[in-house]
Amino acid sequence: MTGCIGVIVAARTMSTRLPRKALLPFQNGLPMILFLLRRLKSAKEARIVLATTDLQSDDELADVVERSGTPVFRGNAEDLVARYVAAADAFGFDTVGRVTGDCPFVNAELVDYCIGQLEAVEDFDLASTKGAFPIGLDVEFFHAATMKRMRDTESLTMADREHLTLYFYNHKQDYSVHTLSCPAEWKCSSRTFTVDTEGDIAAARSLAGTFPDPEFPLGALIEKAIS
Repeated sequence: MTGCIGVIVAARTMSTRLPRKALLPFQNGLPMILFLLRRLKSAKEARIVLATTDLQSDDELADVVERSGTPVFRGNAEDLVARYVAAADAFGFDTVGRVTGDCPFVNAELVDYCIGQLEAVEDFDLASTKGAFPIGLDVEFFHAATMKRMRDTESLTMADREHLTLYFYNHKQDYSVHTLSCPAEWKCSSRTFTVDTEGDIAAARSLAGTFPDPEFPLGALIEKAIS
C-alpha cells in the first residue's frame, strides 16, 4: 500500500454512561487511554495519533496524551467525520485506521496484521474487523480522500456524522465494504473487550491486571479471557 498510513484514536471525556473513562486508572494506575496508546505505539506500518474535541472538558485528556509523547489533534465535538477529515489533513495521512478509546486492548500487532491484509485487497472504501474479530478488537480502515468526499455528501445525517463509518455500512450499494479475516487464535465469542460501563471497566481492569505491563500479545489476551 502506498502513501502515509495513520491510526487515529478517537476519545473524549464526556461519556454519559462512564464519565471520564479515558482518564480512569486501568492498569497499575495508568489511565485507560495511555494503556491503549502504549499498546499501539510499536506499530510498524502506521503513525499513531489521538483526535479529541476542542471542548474545555477535554483539555486534561489532550494534555495527558501530549505529555506521554503521542501527537494530539483537537476538532469538532459533534461531527466525528469532520474531526477525522481535519486530523488526516493535519498529519498528511492518505489511509486512516480508526480505533476508539473504549477499545483498550487493540494493539500494534492487530494494526500491522490488518494493514498487511489490505495489501491483498484490490479496492476498498472501508475495510473492517467488525463481525469477524471479537467485539472490542476493532479497527476500520478507509482512504482519507473518500472520507473527505463523504463529509460533503448532502445526505449525511447527524447520526452519520456522529458515528464515523455508519454511512458506509448503510450505503453498501455505493461503497466497497470489506471484512478483514481473523486468525483462529484470536477468535473469542465468549468475551467482549469494549469499555462502556462500570461493569465493563471492572472486568477489563481485572483482565489487564493479569499482565505486568500493557504490551502483551493478543494471543495471551484471548487465552486469559477464555480460561
